[in-house]
Amino acid sequence: MSAWWRQHSDSLPGGGAGLHFRLLGPLGGWHDGYPLDLGRRQQQAFLAMLLAQPGRVLTPAALTGGVFEENRPPNRPRSVLATHAYRLRRELRKVGAERLLVTVDGGYRFDVAVQGVDVGVFDFLVAQADLARAAGERARARDLLAQALALHQGEPLAGLPGRHADELRRHLIERQVTALETKLGLDVELGDNPSCLIDLAEAVFAHPYHERLRAVLMLALRRAGQAAEARAVYAEARRFYHYQGLGRAELDALLARISSPPQRPAAAAAAAPPMMLHQLTSDIVDFTGRRPEVARMTGLLSQPDPPAVVVLAVNGLGGVGKTTLALNVAHTLRDHFSDGRLQLDLRGTKADPLDPAEGLATLLTALGVPDRAVPADPVERAALYRTTVAGRRLLLLLDDASDAAQVIPLLPGARTCAVLVTSRGWLSLLPGAHHLHLDAMPLSEAIDLLAVIVGRARVEAEPQAAATIAAACGLLPLAVRVAGSRLAADPGQPLARLAANLADERIRLAELAHHQTAVEPVLALSYARLSTEQARAMRLVAVPDVPEIALAAAAALLDHGAEEARALLESLVDLNLLQSPAADRYAFHDLVKVFARQQSGRQDTAAAVTAAFARLLDFCLASARNAEGTSARTPDRARRRPVSATTARPGLAFRTTEEANHWMLAQGTLHQAVIRRACRDPELSLTQSADLLDTLGSALFLFGRSHAASVAELAADLATAAMHRGERAGEAAEGAREAEAMARSVRGGMLWHTGRFAQAAAELDRALPLCQGGPEPHRLRARVLHLRGATARMLRKYEEAIDVMTVAAALYRELGDRAAEGVSLGEMAISQAQTGRHAQARATAVRGAELTAGQFSSAEALARIHLGRVLHLVGDLALALTEAEQAGRRTRSLGLTEYQVAAGVLAVRVHLAAGRARTALRLGEELLPLARQASGTLEGFLLETLGEACAVLHRTDRATDWLNEALGRFRQLGLSTEAANVERALEYLT
Repeated sequence: MSAWWRQHSDSLPGGGAGLHFRLLGPLGGWHDGYPLDLGRRQQQAFLAMLLAQPGRVLTPAALTGGVFEENRPPNRPRSVLATHAYRLRRELRKVGAERLLVTVDGGYRFDVAVQGVDVGVFDFLVAQADLARAAGERARARDLLAQALALHQGEPLAGLPGRHADELRRHLIERQVTALETKLGLDVELGDNPSCLIDLAEAVFAHPYHERLRAVLMLALRRAGQAAEARAVYAEARRFYHYQGLGRAELDALLARISSPPQRPAAAAAAAPPMMLHQLTSDIVDFTGRRPEVARMTGLLSQPDPPAVVVLAVNGLGGVGKTTLALNVAHTLRDHFSDGRLQLDLRGTKADPLDPAEGLATLLTALGVPDRAVPADPVERAALYRTTVAGRRLLLLLDDASDAAQVIPLLPGARTCAVLVTSRGWLSLLPGAHHLHLDAMPLSEAIDLLAVIVGRARVEAEPQAAATIAAACGLLPLAVRVAGSRLAADPGQPLARLAANLADERIRLAELAHHQTAVEPVLALSYARLSTEQARAMRLVAVPDVPEIALAAAAALLDHGAEEARALLESLVDLNLLQSPAADRYAFHDLVKVFARQQSGRQDTAAAVTAAFARLLDFCLASARNAEGTSARTPDRARRRPVSATTARPGLAFRTTEEANHWMLAQGTLHQAVIRRACRDPELSLTQSADLLDTLGSALFLFGRSHAASVAELAADLATAAMHRGERAGEAAEGAREAEAMARSVRGGMLWHTGRFAQAAAELDRALPLCQGGPEPHRLRARVLHLRGATARMLRKYEEAIDVMTVAAALYRELGDRAAEGVSLGEMAISQAQTGRHAQARATAVRGAELTAGQFSSAEALARIHLGRVLHLVGDLALALTEAEQAGRRTRSLGLTEYQVAAGVLAVRVHLAAGRARTALRLGEELLPLARQASGTLEGFLLETLGEACAVLHRTDRATDWLNEALGRFRQLGLSTEAANVERALEYLT
């Protein structure tokens, strides 16, 4: 919100407290003076389009055409627009204003008062100024126009994408210039503004096409007794408009009123005659790649008839090759800029950035102006600079800019000139600039660069090592050059040796140094310019071993609120020290992460890092519990946890199962990384880690079967860490024992899901003696017993399975957990049916289904699958098929892939048993792709059933293929009994 608006909004119609939005500058919104989070740029473009026409419904087609780039529309624009609307309403809901954003027939309307948008206030003030002028109140009209112009806070809608933003930006700038012309004209008429000439000169420079501004400047100079300067303005305008093919009627008429003969300005007369200037440093001989960037840059800078000075700002991480690229392009454009090319080092990353006034003096000297003729006043110096370069075809390379404020005074006014700027951060406030973000090189180009430096023969002799080196360099040209220089200096060194050294993150930056060139000092320059909070954020966010981190997790790590964390992280994104691959997600370039971690090791105490991870672990666990509590699959899980871990933070809240599942899926890598850290850090809670590990296990249905193996491995590490801590004397022994028991139970479950039943049994046997204590002493023991009984059944130890499952069901009954008791009874019933106790098995399975009925949960679905299997085993095929199909529909709606496959395999087997082999074959083939993803064991049973169906249909060759594949799967899983059954079927076929 502008300072003027804060001061005067109460006096405006509809102003005062409440919502205010800014279009006359970077888009912004405030409620009672506090800023709103309007999201990322595309979402802001959506809002800007609505704010430009308050109270009017905009159709999806209009919004799509206005918000999205023409050549890059999303696949589902309506869905993206709905997401933007949802996120804006979520932000507006915080201030009780969500009702203002209305959905109408698929379109949207924003019901904000016209005076709640700065454009509406601008229009109001300009209208009042027109009335004052008509009444002869020139001073009041000027004041009103000054107030209107004060609303402009930079380029309208700066940085926003889309056709609508471009068109509205042009319209708002034209209205601004019209008001400025009128205001400056009133300044000249009233004659009481001492800075009038400076204001006019700046306005002419900023808006060279507006003849009226030049006319007002000429008139002001004439009234100030500076007729010669007025004629100089006319002479420059005449050249400019003639080159543009434009008329200058107003200026010609005004010239007739100025009687003195034309004179050249004294300051300009001091300049030496124009000469060809070539100040560029030498081009890089081995410049490699970057063809798309070179093509775009040369195209922009070499336009034959640009409407204004072309300014191209190239930004990117230190070492990404900005200066090298800029120099290459500048040398390429030698013939286009016939008057020369200037280069100025702005020292933006150094401790003493170049002062713009000093830069102007350097440029003027280079342009032939004697030192004694360079004005001391910065404004006069800038005016002389623009006069000196007027009409000359010059390219100005400004290297290593710190910010837009350093660059703006150095911009020439003549459109025959062009400016190429490099900087590490985005120069988003640079008016009218084209922006190019330079990222790391493609792998192929990085390898080519390495080959150019070390010799193509060496690279072709060790292609894998060359690729490894390029990747370890993060595809950063500077790093590749350093690595190549080291190899070139030692022709006998194998590439594989350097690749092996670079693989060690601890010494990677040290390896990327050669003579006076190194990667670490380049990164250190950017790091040194950070604030204390920015530097801390960069260090801590880099520590978790994950490819990217979500905003909410980073906020917990930093111990900040979401808004404060976002502001910090986005500031690092603007400086190209952090990347943002998607909204509220952040990632590092590989070498920047290595650098940040090293800085953390040097500057952050072990206690500080542990505290950060403790906050992150606490947040992850609280959020994972909330996700489970939201999920329809596990409705009771949040209040029936088998370990005593507590959390200090509320965690994220989820409104739908889909939202909870998406978060669990996206955060799986982070959760594993946090647990691994806890295994290494004795100060982190293993009980919390074990509970978080359990949520990873319960999310198996989201990740697929490969997830089970990684969770099993992680559980083994956690169990080992807990065992070692438990061996120490002290109060922590009980918690460590509890964590070990949980970890071993999770590992047993994951081994069960991957078909390694003997290993699962051994792990669960180790867990049982540890199941003491906890919030409810029997809950963890009941879970381990349930898993142990299911494992015994898969090992065909049916009597053992019945005995163990009987104890598990009794414990769950004692705990009042009907759902878990029902599942245990269903599992027990299968073993009873396998031992011929059909009536007892049926009754047990029916009781299990009754206990879980009506819960719409994974427990209900699994109990129905158990009942269907028992009915199949006792010969009630019709009812078995009904249960299988109902379970299939339920598991599909819940997204339980493995249970869905189990229900589907059951249905296929029932059809085959009922004599419907063709149906069984068709359904089985449809189910097979899903089975391959879900479970090796179920895949094996389905392959076996498909083979049996083909055998019934006398398709012997196909039956043999299916059975051989099933045999391979069972052998791989170590299921000897199942493998023997398939071998007998194959013998029968042959």
